[in-house]
Amino acid sequence: MATERFSISMPAEIRDRIREHAADAGLDVSTFLTIAAQAQMDQQDRVREIFKPYKEARTEAEKLAGTGTWAGDEIELSRQEQAEVDALFGRPSQGEATA
Repeated sequence: MATERFSISMPAEIRDRIREHAADAGLDVSTFLTIAAQAQMDQQDRVREIFKPYKEARTEAEKLAGTGTWAGDEIELSRQEQAEVDALFGRPSQGEATA
C-alpha cells in the first residue's frame, strides 16, 4: 500500500505528549498516530456493527410511524456484544453487576 503524507494541526501540549508516548513505545510519531487512529476506527466499526440492527429498526420504525406497527422489538445483544457496549461506556457488564 502506498503511503501519503498529510499534516494536522494541534496544540503544542498535545503534540509534545504524542511525541513522548511514541518515544516510550519505541515508535516514530507517524507510526504511533497511525496505530492509534486504526485502533479508534476499529472500535467505531465494531460499535457500528453492534448497533446496525437498531439503526435499521429505527429506520423501519420511522417508515412505519403512525401505522400502529413497531419494528425492532426482537433484537437483543449477545452477552459479548453487551459486554463490549458496557466496556465502551465504562460500566460493569451485567454479569459483573450481579457478582
